[in-house]
Amino acid sequence: MLQAVSVRKPVVDWLTVIAIASIAISFNVAFHEGVHALTCLAVGGDLQEYSALYASCDNSSTVVQGKIVAGSAPTLNLIAGTLLWIILRNLRKQTPETWLFLWLFMLMNWFYGACYFIFSGIVNIGDWAVVIDGWEPIWLWRVLITIIGTLFYIVLVRLTFQEFGRMIGGAANEQILRAKKICTLSYTTCFVVVLIAGFFCPYGLLGLPVTAGLTAVLGALSPLIWMMRWFQKFVKPASEPLEIHRNWQWLVASVIVVFTYAFILGRTLYF
Repeated sequence: MLQAVSVRKPVVDWLTVIAIASIAISFNVAFHEGVHALTCLAVGGDLQEYSALYASCDNSSTVVQGKIVAGSAPTLNLIAGTLLWIILRNLRKQTPETWLFLWLFMLMNWFYGACYFIFSGIVNIGDWAVVIDGWEPIWLWRVLITIIGTLFYIVLVRLTFQEFGRMIGGAANEQILRAKKICTLSYTTCFVVVLIAGFFCPYGLLGLPVTAGLTAVLGALSPLIWMMRWFQKFVKPASEPLEIHRNWQWLVASVIVVFTYAFILGRTLYF
């Protein structure tokens, strides 16, 4: 008599995924705004405010200062994402939780960096809109940065999910479901963390810093949702499944990081 063989379902602890994603998005946005703030000081500007969602720098002395400050953060996002990609490709031993954090932090840097080109080109606000302000013909520059951003975005999305497909492992009939769970939880978490920070923003929930921050999350990180329909083509031959187990170190760290990011940095540091 044949007995059915039960196959253990790979573990994806939703709480740990949320913790990891919350740390990654907190670091990513704080890093972006921190680059603006540090660049402001480096070029001799007057740093007035540094917050979870914006940095305010008085560059009234020269136009060039303002352009350097504006372009610094998305540029560093692209560089940081590339360095993290190199690290991921060369890491030999790491826990699944560490790998997920590095992967999420990589894609956030990459996607934010590329989307700032697109957003500024289409809407004419944001970091690159400041950089090209006054350059003529302005319509040509807007078209150019939109095309550059779109090409960057396509390439980086592909590289990102190739890396995810290389690590997901497991059986073909459950890979997509596991990938969807990780990505959906991460995407939702990022929105919620930025929204929480927005509640403490002195400009209010409907102010530009909060609306821009939420728009950046929903738009830049949207491949976490819509790329799942094509994800199977990036999956490598079956290997050990990527499993995320309950990890209290990540859970405790996420509480500390999100509290610092949303409640302390979200209320804004004044200089």
